[in-house]
This record gives sequence, C-alpha cells and structure tokens, in this order.
Amino acid sequence: MSTTTASRREPPYRPFQCVVCHARFSRGENLKRHTAVHNQPQERRILHCPLCPVTFSRSDLRHRHMKRKHPQHASQQPSKMQRHPTVNEALQIWPEQIEERGSSQEAESQTADLHSALSSTGEGLSSADDSLAIDLIIQNATSLEQNLLLGTTLFDRPQQISHPRFDPSAVSPPFTYHSSPNNINTTLDISDTLLVTGLTPPQEGISLSSAQINCGCDLFFTHVSSFVPFLHRPTFDSTQLPVQLILGMLSLGYQYGEDPDSGHLEGSGVSLSWRCFHQARVLIASEETNTNDFSSSIATVQSYLLLQICAMMYLCGADSAYGLKMHSNMISLARASGIMQPEPLSSSPAQDLDSMWRDFVTAESHKRTLFAVHQIDALWYQFLSVPRSISHLEIKHELPCPESQWSAASSAEWAHRRLLVNNSGPSVRYADAVRLFLSSDSDLAAIPAFDPYGAINIAQFLISSAREISGWSTMTGMLSMERFGCLKTSLATLLPFISPEGDAIGSTHAAVYMATWQTAMLELQLWSPSHTGGIVGGTLDAMLQQSTALAPSYDFSSDIDTAKAIEPHVQWFLRYLDETLIPDAEAPWVTLYAYKAFLNAWQLVRGGMSGAMQAVGVADGDLDGATNWARMVYGRRSHWKLGQLIMSCLDTLEPSSVP
Repeated sequence: MSTTTASRREPPYRPFQCVVCHARFSRGENLKRHTAVHNQPQERRILHCPLCPVTFSRSDLRHRHMKRKHPQHASQQPSKMQRHPTVNEALQIWPEQIEERGSSQEAESQTADLHSALSSTGEGLSSADDSLAIDLIIQNATSLEQNLLLGTTLFDRPQQISHPRFDPSAVSPPFTYHSSPNNINTTLDISDTLLVTGLTPPQEGISLSSAQINCGCDLFFTHVSSFVPFLHRPTFDSTQLPVQLILGMLSLGYQYGEDPDSGHLEGSGVSLSWRCFHQARVLIASEETNTNDFSSSIATVQSYLLLQICAMMYLCGADSAYGLKMHSNMISLARASGIMQPEPLSSSPAQDLDSMWRDFVTAESHKRTLFAVHQIDALWYQFLSVPRSISHLEIKHELPCPESQWSAASSAEWAHRRLLVNNSGPSVRYADAVRLFLSSDSDLAAIPAFDPYGAINIAQFLISSAREISGWSTMTGMLSMERFGCLKTSLATLLPFISPEGDAIGSTHAAVYMATWQTAMLELQLWSPSHTGGIVGGTLDAMLQQSTALAPSYDFSSDIDTAKAIEPHVQWFLRYLDETLIPDAEAPWVTLYAYKAFLNAWQLVRGGMSGAMQAVGVADGDLDGATNWARMVYGRRSHWKLGQLIMSCLDTLEPSSVP
C-alpha cells in the first residue's frame, strides 16, 4: 500500500467535539468558531456558492472558496452570478466538499448513489432537471455533514429524491399509523453506513398490532417503570409519543412477557424485544435531532436511556456495542438541549386544575428523566469502570416529588395528596441535598418529603465517591480514613430516606432502593479488584467473567474486622435472593448487585468464616452447597440473558477449579 493511500485512509486526530451536532475538530479555536454557527438565527446559517452546490455558515469561508475554486469569478458579487451548474459540474465539485469535511470514501459512495439516482430519471437530463437536482443538493448540503457523522446516507434510492423540500423518509425509516391509532408499521431501507461492522442488522421493518403495543406498554409499566420511573401511566398516550420511544418501552416490556400475536408462545417475547430494539436504534440513529425542540429532546433522551439499558443489560453480547455509544449521544443531547436545567415555566399559567396537574406531570417527568440519566451514568462507572460523564453539580433540579403525588390517577387525587403533605421547608435541589447529607451539622428534618428515587441518586453519588477514593488510594498508596468515615456517616444518615418503612424486601420499590444502599455499604468496605486493577469493560458479559475469575484470588476472610463489617450487607442480599421466588419486576442492576454480594459470601465460605451462608441453609465450608444454592436462585432468572450469563459463570466456582 502506498504512503499516500495509507495517509488518506487514516483519520486525523480531532479531540474537540461539538455537543450539538457531534462534529469533531483538531483545534479548540475551530470548535469555538463552529459553535457560534449553532447560535445564529436559522436563516443566517446557510450561504450558497452561486456556482456549485457547496454551502457555508460564514461569508469569509464562501469568499475563500470562491478564490480557490472559482478564481475567475472571485471578484464578482455572489448576487450577480445567476447560473446554476449542470448535474455533471455538481457531481465533480460535490465530492470535494465532502472530502474537505473528512470523508473521501463516503464522497465517492455518495457521488455514485446520486449519479445513479439522477440517471434513473431518463437518459438525458434537461436543464430543468439539472436545476431541480442542484436545488436538491443545495437544500441538503447543510445536513450532509451531520448525516455523515451519524452514518446515514441521503440518497439511498432514486425514488427518495423529492423537490422542492427534502423528504425526511429518505433518511429516517418512515412509520405510519393505520386505522387503529395504536398500530405501528415501519418499513426499513437501511444504508450499510448505519450498521456497526460485525453486528446483525434487522432484515425488515416491523409491524406491530394494537394488541402487541398495548400488551408491551402494560408489561413496561408493570415490570419496568418502577426502576425507570419517568413515564406517567395515568396520562400515558402511546399515540402522542415518538415511535422509537414506544419501541424502547416494548423492547424492555417484552423481556417480562410473551407476544400476544404468537399465542404467548414461550420465547416469543424475547424475540419481539430484540426486533423492537433494533428497529428503534435504526430509527434513532437516522433521526437528526432538533435540540431547539424541547419536548422532542426529552423523548429522544428517554429513548436512548431505555435502549441502552436493553442493549447492555438484557440483550448483552454483541448488541452491547450499541449501548455505550447511545449513552454518549444521550449525555451530549441532554447538555445541548438544556435538560440539565429545570423546565421553564409556561408563559400562560394553567387556569384549571386538570391543566395544572398535566403541567406538573410534564415538569416531574423532565426531572425524573435526568435522575435516570444520572443513575445509569453512575452504573456504567460501577460495573464497567467507565468514567462518569455527569457531575452532580450539573443537575439543577429539585428532588423528585413523593411517590404518592406522582402516582395520583386524577387531578383531584393529585391536589388532595398535595394538601396532605406537610412541607416543612422550601424545595431542595439535588446538588444541595448531596451537600446536606455530606455535612455533619445539617438539619435533614427540614428537607421536604421526596421520593426515595432521589435518595437512590444520592446513594449512587456516594458509591461513585467511594470508587474514586479507592482508585486514588490505589495509585498513591495513601488512605484517607476521614473521607471514608464521612461517606459511611452520610450513608447511615441516608438510610431512613432510602427505606422509610424499614428493611423491607417484598416491595419492588423497597428492593431496588435497599439493594442500592446495601451495595454502597459493601463498596465502602471492599474495593473492587477489577476497578483498582484498572480493568475497564465494554460489556456486562466481560464484567461478570472478570468478577467470577477474580473471586478465588481475592481473599479477605482472614481480615476478621472486614468480614464482620460486610456480613450484614451480604446477608441482606442472600435473604433477598432466597425469598424472592418470582423476580418479575427486578431491576437488572439488582441482579448484578446480588451476584457480586454472593461472590463475597462464597469467598467467606471458602475462607472458613463461621455462619457465612447459614441464613440460607448452606453449612460452613460447603462450597458445593453454596454454588448449588446460587444455581437455584439464579435459575429463577434464567429467562433473562443476565441470569444465563451468571449460571454459566457459576461453573467456574466449583471446588475442583479452586486452587
């Protein structure tokens, strides 16, 4: 391979990225200049070259282009040059524009597609046809760079060309509602540039009946919404939401039930979940998000959130490759569209109780969406050691309202429940709440009632803080007992807010709240060997294998103080696994938390710790009994991919495999 060819294919290093359109630049000043483009009024963003289809955001760039590409016309005013280039002239110049933007191979591919598209209209193109085609190119030149970044193709098929406006269906797979507003039918025309190499694409569009949609949404609200509580069931209307968000809900919902159109055949739900996921991720990858549309941005962030949970924690394996990419896109969109800030107040206040209730629901859904984004960001750090993307200081929202208000089924019920709440002080923002819990002299009784979901996010912050201290201590060899003591005190103070009714296991809500708190206490006492060893994972499959492989080599049972400190928290998880006979609404991260706690228990049994697993009927030192018990409790979860992965990992904990 020649040096020229090699250098052309190697992409330049561009560390600076625009948070709005994700364009990348090699220099910071170029990013600043580019960012100014997004702040201009829409009508000022596009400047056309009068001689070719190239467009510009600034007049100086157009002037430079004129001097380089059209020197004979450089001294003329653009408004005085009226002639449009022919199709052939456009096809010669268009690839140069794309190549300057960093994709010469894509330029050749796009040119061939466009040439074929234009040629298919007839053997000879008239001057009118030339003008129509050039207008099409000019109108879409601005979005071309964004489509290249997203990996989409503007001109997949000749019939997708329209005039005078660009047809969005040429990029986004279209969807249509049939006679029943709850039916969805999508048709796919997927460019190869949309697909990640080596991953299986959906082969065709998906058609969903009203029964499938209604059943899937029901499954979502019954089994999933408790751990991602940002969609409001009493006011939910599937016909008012983007299709990718509905498909995201179904991709999770059908992990908990079967397809009604397949006669509820065993396995049909997981299959439908997979198809809904892949249909949704193609739709969302093809969509050019308009960050000025506030409601659209919220729905897109929610779609990204549900889809990455599905990819990473339910589909696993190769499909995980989509998860972290979606996470990055979600964070960028949340920042660019202002979701970190509270929703602005309406200029026309609601005049009736029902309108007030719906305004409250909209604002609360916005707030809870960001808390869910924060939580999933913390989870990837805990499980995969991927650095956090969000600081708690970025979240400007108040703590979520009490569950009783959020779950109210009508405006009258909502108003009544608000009257019953005794707010002892002004609302508290999340960042201020974190500071209050970390402060030893705070008056926490003055904090108004709030949903334990907000307390979960505080616990997630404390878990992340413990991880950061452990990483710092590992690198420096120094241990800050004061910082650990502060975190432990904060967690103890947080417990009544996490579990207002005590150490309950039966309730779905109580389980996910308490599991998070118990994990925080374990993280404080035991440093994860994969984290302190610098192991960064890309999938939960790899994380489970690493955790299981490291368990025999990490023996803390000889440290009696540590063993005694973690015992009550490990015992909580053992009782939870033993008593939860039908885990039909278990958050997938609770499954993972519990497995890591079991590995701690297994290490205690292996080390001869007295009473390590007697609470669940496993005798001291009985490793066979410990693994058989784990197979039993995780067998209840084997219809999920995570359960299957854990079952396979348990084989490596056989006594014969232990040195």
